[in-house]
Amino acid sequence: MNSREKSSTVLIGVAIVLVTTTVPYLTMLNVFLFSGIFLAGLFALTVSIMRYQVRLSYNEAFVLGFFAGVLGGILSEGAAWLLMEYAGYRPGTESLALVIGWVLDMARDKPELQDQVQALLEAEKLALAPISLSWRDILASMLFSAAFYAPIAGFGGMLAVFRLKRKARR
Repeated sequence: MNSREKSSTVLIGVAIVLVTTTVPYLTMLNVFLFSGIFLAGLFALTVSIMRYQVRLSYNEAFVLGFFAGVLGGILSEGAAWLLMEYAGYRPGTESLALVIGWVLDMARDKPELQDQVQALLEAEKLALAPISLSWRDILASMLFSAAFYAPIAGFGGMLAVFRLKRKARR
């Protein structure tokens, strides 16, 4: 792959990371083992391999997915901060409320779970409380997300190569 094709692949992954981490209710994908981030690497590499008709090793696919995760994590946190500051929306809050609602519904008639339910309600209050972030907090969040999303998207890219190689053998 040439550098333009690699850039295109990374940007597709970044776009998917941004969508799955900031768009209401799509953030639910990441509640389940960060599957939105994993799908970003998987989809970006699948689309690029099919579009450019190239063969990639697992290492090359991991690196491209890795960079999509790094850049996606940084931009995702930047976008989240912008949404919190200027739109009053904290990405993921509706997903958190849905998950907590499901847990509360399941625990409704189980008195032995009331202590856990109370702890969960307190955690929800803390998570939904207004916050003020310093530049240091934002930078630390960007670095953490970049480091965390990178291998997940990289493994998604590796799965894309695995699936396409397996499909080609048939």
